[in-house]
Amino acid sequence: MTELRLQNPYQDETIKVEENLDLILSMLKWIELGNIQYLTLHQIEPTDTMITISPKNFAKIDYCAVKETEE
Repeated sequence: MTELRLQNPYQDETIKVEENLDLILSMLKWIELGNIQYLTLHQIEPTDTMITISPKNFAKIDYCAVKETEE
């Protein structure tokens, strides 16, 4: 699970996605190589939905791995 903070002049939102940080970093490399143009992720918080993110549309995207706790 990874927490993303998406920022641009019109939006500042924090979401959690199901994908791990290593996969997201690999996807960013694929974007750099031109293999893909956007990230497709499974958002789990605040809503459960599939999302696409184009890094070109955000001034800043922070990524943070979330440690899962057993309950």
